[in-house]
Amino acid sequence: MKFASIVFKTLFLISCAYGLNLTYHTAPSGFAIYISYYTTQSNILVFVVMFIMLIREFFHQGKRTQFLTILKSLATVSILVTFLIYHFILAPYINADMTNVAGGYGNFFVHYITPLWFFADYLIFDTKGATRITDPFFYTLFPMYYFVFSNIRAVSGEQYDYGSFISPFPYPFLDYAVLGIYGVSAAILVIALADLFIGFLFIGLDKIMKKPRARYRSHVYGAISQKPSVKLKYRFFKSKASNQTLATQNSAETPQEDPINSLDFLDADRFEK
Repeated sequence: MKFASIVFKTLFLISCAYGLNLTYHTAPSGFAIYISYYTTQSNILVFVVMFIMLIREFFHQGKRTQFLTILKSLATVSILVTFLIYHFILAPYINADMTNVAGGYGNFFVHYITPLWFFADYLIFDTKGATRITDPFFYTLFPMYYFVFSNIRAVSGEQYDYGSFISPFPYPFLDYAVLGIYGVSAAILVIALADLFIGFLFIGLDKIMKKPRARYRSHVYGAISQKPSVKLKYRFFKSKASNQTLATQNSAETPQEDPINSLDFLDADRFEK
């Protein structure tokens, strides 16, 4: 199982790097614009997190710390947000004249293959039930960071050329000139609530998929919980039955105390008076 996890993670890193490389070379605006997209930054985030997990596979034994558990699940939710926002919000409005990073095979890699592959790593290899009910609030840190980053960059950075219009913001729902301050605030609130909702769904899925350690074989980054064999189960139940039989025999052989002759039951001094 550990070998399969190493191979799976290594292939993911190659695929993720390939997708980032493709989108970079098909982006005509240069590195400064390219690196500022949420898609790019979330892909870099999962690349770094997966690299850390791969290193742990080689050199560390035992369960992950709570910090790494939150980091891995934060990256999972963040990249799923990339997939969902692109597929349901951005993709329907991509036009042929938008010559930025909206086209090419790299676009398919960074918005579909990388998110789903990273999520599959969680489904196959991660220990289930390690998350906490408060973790989704940590998952909002990355979107909130990006909102602050995009506003700072709008003041000091280059303009985004979308063909039909030019904007200081990487996405239309962040542009105050398009939606106004109330529209952008509403969009950010919706995204934050959606991120929380996806986070709680993720926690719910994680709790549902959790099983007793004796019923499944789970890869725990170096520690593997073995499923008990049939022979082991037979020995356990046989030993339990023997103990119950022995306890019954001992109970039958032990003489019962006669309450009539017990000093706790009969106070002789009281009757003598």
